[in-house]
Amino acid sequence: MKLFATTDISASVHKAHEDFTHVVVNRGFTLHKPIIFDSRALLDLPLNQHTPFIKESAGQVDRWRAKGGVLIEQSPYLGWECDVTVMVECPFEPKRIDKVMQCTQEYGVIPNPVSWAVYDEYVDLHTPITEHLEEIWRVCAGRQMSNSELADESGWPLSQVQYMKKVFNPKEHWYIQKRLAPEREEMLPAWDWLEGGCVPRSVVSEAGHRSMVEEMGRFGYVALRKLWHYPSETPNWRALRKAREAALKDLAAVRSLVDSLDDHLQT
Repeated sequence: MKLFATTDISASVHKAHEDFTHVVVNRGFTLHKPIIFDSRALLDLPLNQHTPFIKESAGQVDRWRAKGGVLIEQSPYLGWECDVTVMVECPFEPKRIDKVMQCTQEYGVIPNPVSWAVYDEYVDLHTPITEHLEEIWRVCAGRQMSNSELADESGWPLSQVQYMKKVFNPKEHWYIQKRLAPEREEMLPAWDWLEGGCVPRSVVSEAGHRSMVEEMGRFGYVALRKLWHYPSETPNWRALRKAREAALKDLAAVRSLVDSLDDHLQT
């Protein structure tokens, strides 16, 4: 299965649809600053859409299989048996390309980024330099802190530290104080479920009340403060250093691959 690069996703999808019956557009995004592809550029084509957590969208897949056309896949890692797969985001690791393209019969198309700067930034945020992590760890070890507090005390910008801290696997807890019962009926189940105090965010999510609790916090029905509980055990700095090296290696491999590909629209 051959791969091509493109700088015009819409044009590549149209070209693939002209030549083949079953085309998949992988519209999943994984970058922290994704360049969102506007699917309205494809409205002249026979479109179907699949979203894994929406059961009803399975019928769209059946219709696409039977009649052909373009299937827009929202999952960043899900591939389908098809003629052509066009990705709307260039991945930062080879395994995502392999996963998405594994059932593609004819060829795959990968966007050639205008700039790789956002990819370098992604690696720095999700697999940071160990020395930078050590600076943050000296502040947060064994503590309960908000992102803003961590940024203020560590000296790192909030926009960066909110990603970098994730390597420590802190657990998010919500500190909730009930104030005034809401008048909006859609909020009442969440209000009745809440007991106040410290609640793990995961528990609120599993109960299905996350969005409503946040909404009540915005409108002042509850006082809501989000804190992250950091472990006290020292991180495995060697493992974190190796994870960064692997991420840099993956990104270099993807960049080398994309730079070597023929332009899909020129073939």
